[in-house]
Amino acid sequence: MTPALKGLATRRAPPSISLAERVASLPCPSPREIDEHLEQLGYRGQRDARRSISVLAWRHIRRLQRLHLKGASPSDLPDRDAYLLIGPTGCGKTHLIELIFSQVLQVPTVVVDITQFSETGYVGHDASSILTRLVDAAGGDPAWAACGIVCLDEFDKIAGSVSSTRFAGAETTKDVSGWGVQRSLLTLLSAPTAEYAPDHGFAGRTRPEALPLSGVTFIACGAFSRLRGRRVHRRGLGFRAPDLLPSRLAGATEPAVLEWYGFMPELLGRFTRLVELQPLGREELESILTNVLERHRSELAAEGLELPLQEEMVEGIIEGALRRGYGARGLHLAVTRLVEDVIYDQVKGANG
Repeated sequence: MTPALKGLATRRAPPSISLAERVASLPCPSPREIDEHLEQLGYRGQRDARRSISVLAWRHIRRLQRLHLKGASPSDLPDRDAYLLIGPTGCGKTHLIELIFSQVLQVPTVVVDITQFSETGYVGHDASSILTRLVDAAGGDPAWAACGIVCLDEFDKIAGSVSSTRFAGAETTKDVSGWGVQRSLLTLLSAPTAEYAPDHGFAGRTRPEALPLSGVTFIACGAFSRLRGRRVHRRGLGFRAPDLLPSRLAGATEPAVLEWYGFMPELLGRFTRLVELQPLGREELESILTNVLERHRSELAAEGLELPLQEEMVEGIIEGALRRGYGARGLHLAVTRLVEDVIYDQVKGANG
C-alpha cells in the first residue's frame, strides 16, 4: 500500500474535532495511488472510468482543502463537478463510487435510488430528502455532510416522458412524467445551498435547514439500456435538417442522444463529464469470481464448512453472467445460491 493510503482505517476523525481538523485528517492520495488501491480492493476492469473517477476524487479532496483549510471562497473556485456514469448492469458503476469515496477517502457518501423520489407535492420521497440522507451518512453533522458525495443510482429511470404528456403529475398523485424530479435535481446540482429536513419531514417537527453545496459532488449512474439498438434524430442547427444518430452506447455521451432519451438540456448541462463503462469481459469476471469465492470460502471455513466447486461449475457461472448480461452482479447471485446450498446441507443441528 502506498504511503498516502497507509493507516486509512485509523484516520476517521472523532466527531468532537472541528471541521478544519476533520478535513485536514483526510487522506489525499494521487489519482494514480487511488487507482492502484482500487486494484488492491479487488476492483477489476474499467480502466478509463477508474482513471476519470480517481481524478475526480483527488479534485474533490483538494477542493475541500481550499475551502476549509485555505479559506477560499466558492466564487474563487471552478464550478463544482458533477459526473454521469453510463454503463450496463453489473459493470461496477456504483461499486466504484462506494470504494473510492467511502472506503479510500472516507468522506460522507450516500447512494440513493433516484426512482424513489418525486416532485414536491406528489407521492414519493421529496428530492430534498437526498440531502437529509447525506447528513445521516455524516453522523448527523451538516458541516461534515457538506463535504460529501451523492450518488444518484438508476438515473436513467427518471427520463421524462417522450409523449405529449410532459407536464408534471399528469393530473395524478404521482410525478409520472419524470420532469419534476429533474427540475428538483437541477436545483441540487446548480444552487449554492439547498434546504433539507433534519427529521426527514416527519410531521414537520423541525424547520428545514440550509446545507451549503459548494463542497458536495454529485455523481449519477445509469444503464440507459433503451439506447441499444435504436436510431434517434440529432437536432440540427440553424436550417439543417435533423439526421439520424446511431444510438450505440458509445454515442450516449452526446447530449443530443440523452435529450432524446428524455432529459432536460438544463440538467444535462450541469454534468461536467460523461463517463462510459463497458460490459465486463471474461478476464475481469474470472478475476472477480476468484475474489468472491475466496471471501466465501474463508467465511465457511470459519464454520467448519467447505465450498466444493469444480472447474466446470466455475465456467458455468461465468458463461451465465456473460449470456444474461448481468456482469459482476450475476456472479454474486450465482455464488450466493451455492453458499445457501452448502450451509443448508452441511450445517448440523444440535442433535445432528
